Amino acid sequence: MILYHMSQTLRLGDELIPDYQKNTELAAPFIQALEQSVDCFYGMVLNAKYMYAVLNKFRLREWSDYAKWATEGAFEFVRKTEFPDSYGRMQSNYFCDNLLNCKRFYDYDWGEESEEEQQKVHLFEVEVDDVAPQQRDGSIYDEGYNAMSDAQDVQHVLACARRYFAGEQTPEPVWEIMSDKPARATKDITDYLRKR
Repeated sequence: MILYHMSQTLRLGDELIPDYQKNTELAAPFIQALEQSVDCFYGMVLNAKYMYAVLNKFRLREWSDYAKWATEGAFEFVRKTEFPDSYGRMQSNYFCDNLLNCKRFYDYDWGEESEEEQQKVHLFEVEVDDVAPQQRDGSIYDEGYNAMSDAQDVQHVLACARRYFAGEQTPEPVWEIMSDKPARATKDITDYLRKR
């Protein structure tokens, strides 16, 4: 199956590696906390929020987005316990199924970055060895992230995770195509991103 993938590190001919940046270890303690209890998870969230404040004070906050890792942990806990046949967000590669969505994601993620940073991003056609990749609405994940970041609303985050893995969608879905199957970059089509 041909899909599309954006990356700052992938090169033509490379095989995509799920969790390339090894971020699962940042979410794993939050998963472990939920395995104990929601109260344990909430205590960990508040501890991570405090650490974030300390790191922010010393201008190191980019190393500790507690809301992201807590949200990822909550989503993975729900996936493992309630939707075990779904692909895990942290163990999958992400794709778009059309070029318009690629451009939309590019403008959203890198549109405000410097020209130098934008030039690092490449768009590839990717051959994915998966006859049934899974599609989820990333807007529901964003809703969960915002609930964690703004109010540490754990129950709302867990409800978002259930909606996400159940395949529900918002009125304006932002589709994430996920697969943990082998995938290889077969064609560099980065020029499409630079068109205005």
